[in-house]
Amino acid sequence: MIFLDADIISYFLNANIKVKEKILEIIDRNEYICTTVINIYEILKGFRWKDNQKKENQFEEFLENILIFTIDNDVINIASDLYANLRKLGKSIGDADIIIAAIVMKNNGILISNNIKHYEKIE
Repeated sequence: MIFLDADIISYFLNANIKVKEKILEIIDRNEYICTTVINIYEILKGFRWKDNQKKENQFEEFLENILIFTIDNDVINIASDLYANLRKLGKSIGDADIIIAAIVMKNNGILISNNIKHYEKIE
């Protein structure tokens, strides 16, 4: 399963050619395109702040064609371990990114993100 981070979804919605081609390539390989409820929140809050109903409608249409993963007890446990391990190493990343990583890890997925420094601290 291929999980798209909010930045990649935004590039897709803004018609970034490279991102669109890569997503079509993933679909051609019959792999699942996924995202998380956290990513949906990150995108929707921006559209609503900017009162961009057109983009919000486009986003809702996009969501109809992908799998959406939520937070459950397993994700919370994985995220808590990630947070604790990072803190013990003197590292930290935002809670949203920890939860996104935990969802991807729980589902043995691959996260595609342009925010490498958000996730590079996680093994």
